[in-house]
Amino acid sequence: MAFSALSDRERSEIHTGALRVLEEVGLAAPKALVAKLRERGVGTHDAGDRLRLSGASVEAAVARAPGTVRLGARGAGREVILDGRRSHAATDGCGAKVVDLDTGKVRPSQLADVAASARLTDALAEFDVYWMMVSAQDVPRELRVPLEYLTALRNTVKPIQMIDLARREEAEQLVRMARVLNNEGVVQGAPLSALISVVSPLRLDPDGTEAALTLAAAGLPVVCCSMTIASVTAPATAVGNLLLAHAEALAFIAIVETLHPGAPVIYCSFASFGEPRTGATNYDDPRSAWTAAAAAELGHSLRIPCFSSGGLLAMLARPDLLSGGGLIDTSTILSYEQMVIDHEALRDCRMAAAAQEVNSDTLAEDVIRAVGPGGHFLAQRHTVRHMKEFVVAKFARDQDGARKEARRLIESHAVEALPPAADAALEQIVSATASATAP
Repeated sequence: MAFSALSDRERSEIHTGALRVLEEVGLAAPKALVAKLRERGVGTHDAGDRLRLSGASVEAAVARAPGTVRLGARGAGREVILDGRRSHAATDGCGAKVVDLDTGKVRPSQLADVAASARLTDALAEFDVYWMMVSAQDVPRELRVPLEYLTALRNTVKPIQMIDLARREEAEQLVRMARVLNNEGVVQGAPLSALISVVSPLRLDPDGTEAALTLAAAGLPVVCCSMTIASVTAPATAVGNLLLAHAEALAFIAIVETLHPGAPVIYCSFASFGEPRTGATNYDDPRSAWTAAAAAELGHSLRIPCFSSGGLLAMLARPDLLSGGGLIDTSTILSYEQMVIDHEALRDCRMAAAAQEVNSDTLAEDVIRAVGPGGHFLAQRHTVRHMKEFVVAKFARDQDGARKEARRLIESHAVEALPPAADAALEQIVSATASATAP
């Protein structure tokens, strides 16, 4: 099905405008990072601590990024290849609270919720990637990232994408764990990816950027993300919001590719809108669907994989990866029943966006001829055969049923265990981290 949110001219104007912003306005950036870039002949830095990147240097760096990114998995046939041929769905990430399955009340998320959400993702066929859905608030901060990753790995054979990652030391822990999985033959290719964001507007977080560069140096895919909010951290217009998000993602990719040419990166623009009365993120703004689709088109225009938010319009724009839901209240609270409901909605979006084959069977002229005026089609073999393709919504209006289904799958779905040697080696990395940070 053909769909385009932006014309060629509009895409060109947004891209050119984003390059002008990077050259004329620039970004706030750590001086150590700027020094590394200047050694490569990239960027200028003024007394105001502002990094400016020329359009030529940005485009040259982005051109070094690979057009295909592979997300490794420990399940046979579960590897996800991002090459522009189809859209893959990830869960949403990353909340700090959860709707408790037993009480129905909202509470802080725990490591057990990482396990349960990963297991539920493994059971729900429409989800291709487990994007870390919650942070383990019951785990010490210095142990959170490696423990979350190990817990997710034990509960899904699908690719895992991290998000609760903000320091170089955490990235180094993940690199060590990824090497174990590769060396033990548990995962072929990249055992994990990570989404790391620019701080809008136009500021590179020193710790997050160092974490991204650590992962890139090890060949682990980095999702270079911008999360602008129109009227708050971005212009109030949809197009201005999109332009700023595009500029931030471009800059992040250019920096990674300048310092680590050929590193696997994924373009990501999660431009959203501010709620006009409070300034909070408002995912219900009707322009969000257009923005998600337009962002996917901008990503595709760079000829590198792109990640966009979910929905039918985004699906029609065919991003390589799109978020499939499971979180509520502006993506801050995990709801297990919402995962089941959104999984069903994701299936429906895939069907709605799919091209319909036109041939003699689907045209059904002979069936129309056989029934004729005033008849019905229920008794036709053609109808019986094709009605098997019909779907019926089970959970969209049945939260209680969705909750029961989530509980059933979490309790009954079996996940292949990690090989003992690999599991023990990963556990040792977590233990070493605990020992090193003990008072």
